[in-house]
Amino acid sequence: MRRSSLVLLALASTSALGSAQTATSGYPVKPVPFPDSAEIALAESAAPVDLAKASTVYAVRDGQVLTIRPGSNGAACMVARDFHGGSLYPICFNPEGARTVAKRELLQMRLRSLGVPEDSIDRAVAAAYTRGELEAPRELALAYMMSPKQVLFSSPTKDGRRVGAWHPHLMFYFPGMTPAKLGFGQAGANDVIQVGSPGTPQAELIVKLPSWADGTPVAPRK
Repeated sequence: MRRSSLVLLALASTSALGSAQTATSGYPVKPVPFPDSAEIALAESAAPVDLAKASTVYAVRDGQVLTIRPGSNGAACMVARDFHGGSLYPICFNPEGARTVAKRELLQMRLRSLGVPEDSIDRAVAAAYTRGELEAPRELALAYMMSPKQVLFSSPTKDGRRVGAWHPHLMFYFPGMTPAKLGFGQAGANDVIQVGSPGTPQAELIVKLPSWADGTPVAPRK
């Protein structure tokens, strides 16, 4: 997921700013995973239990992608982080998402763990697509971000705003998707369905859900 795709969501949901969790301040802060058991539990919290418990769980430490729990269903889960202190992006992918989009996510995580600046990471990702090391999905690729423990920022860059838990949501990856293709005049035209990174190979259809992965309903916004 491109964190910039959350910018419109953050601006549309300013009442969601903040979180029960206390984020460490600072930027840039080198992302460091938790001990394996805690990392697995947090990664699994992103998706319904049937998918999450059978998924492969990845972590990235000092530039190395680690399989900290092998899976059996072709799905993949991880806790992505950016350079914002305290950022937590638990995310799970269906098998096609694990084959394609998760590899992009892991590349970004690996480079961040080495301290590579965000603009250089963007160039590295673009080059990896050009070389064929990364590829767009060939069929439905889906990401689950349904963890109530997520700590989101509106952008991975220094000016990114802390959004906190925001809202449980799914991301359907459609290369080239735009709001116009959905009949919307602009990306923020609908509060439930929005488009992230519109018009790009990384475009995604973002759909808000009424409950977190554990079944807890989303608390009404005050």
